[in-house]
This record gives sequence, structure tokens and C-alpha cells, in this order.
Amino acid sequence: MKLAEDILIVLAGETVELRPSLRHAIRLERRDGGFRQLFREISEGSLSAAIAIVDPHYDGDMIEHRIMDSMTEIRSALIAYVLACAGIDPDKPSEEKPAPDAAKKQPDARPYSVYLADLYKFGTGWLGWTPDQTLDATPAEITLAFDGHVEKLKAIHGKSEPQKGKDTRPIEEKFRLIFTDLGTQKEGAEA
Repeated sequence: MKLAEDILIVLAGETVELRPSLRHAIRLERRDGGFRQLFREISEGSLSAAIAIVDPHYDGDMIEHRIMDSMTEIRSALIAYVLACAGIDPDKPSEEKPAPDAAKKQPDARPYSVYLADLYKFGTGWLGWTPDQTLDATPAEITLAFDGHVEKLKAIHGKSEPQKGKDTRPIEEKFRLIFTDLGTQKEGAEA
């Protein structure tokens, strides 16, 4: 199964695919400071943060030197990877749901570890996937599959949810809420 766009980087002329699976998301979220710290470190060009992301996907040697030589070119792909692991799609229109029905709370309102555990529960419980299938899927894939399962159950049983208001906040506001402690602001914005 492959729903997410490929996140590709080039190290020493070799193309490496970074797949933001739930397995890797859980591992990265457990790092000191979680996704927010990882995002900050990647933004600042941290070699250790880049290695933490790339290492499971790369089987070559001298990874430190290869990443260091390519850091400027791969930084945006590493940031896209962290966002995908966190279940954030910057291209998704504001009115679409960011997470499965049972995990609709804003990611910043609860620990990401709970959000990722919920995704695991959805995959292994609701969807009946094996643990390996669930851990190999991306947060976006699990979310979409879960939403499809809920729609199927609604069609079979004829039940519907009450209409909830659409989230009309602009994507900039969502990023600001998620990464509030980064201390960054949009270029040209007043303090």
C-alpha cells in the first residue's frame, strides 16, 4: 500500500526513499523533545536529527558524511518527512479532517504518542491489519483507511453523525498552533 507521495533524497548520487511509516513515526516521536524538537533541529541543520530520519532507510556506508554533504539539498524533504510522520498534510484544505473520528483532537492538545497509539489501535483493531501491516502504513494511509471503514459501517447500518462545523482556519494558523514553541513567525509578519 502506498498513498503518500514519495519523499526522495539523493545521497552521494544514490536516491533514497524516506517512507514516513507509523513504525518510524513512533521511533522519532520517542526522541527527546518529540516531533517539535526534531522539526526545530532539522530547520537548524542538525546532523544527528537528519541521521535519525535517514538511517533506517539507507543501507550505505559513511552516512554522516553523505548527509553532511547534502544537508542543504535534503532539508525540505526531511521537514516534509517529519510533517508526514506527525500526520500533517500541509496541502490538505482546511475543511478536511486531519485525523480519524476518534482522534479529532488537535495534535497539540494531547501528546503525539497518544495520537500515534490511536493510529495503531485503528489499524490493528478497527481495520484488522496485522501489527506489521499497521506499522508499515503511513499515518495518512491509516487515517484514510479508517475513514473508509467508518463510511462502510455507516452505509451498512444507516447511522450518521451529527454535522460538525468545518475547520476553516488557514493552514498558517494550524502550523502556528502545532509548532508554537519553535519561536518562528511568517516572514514579513509583525511580532
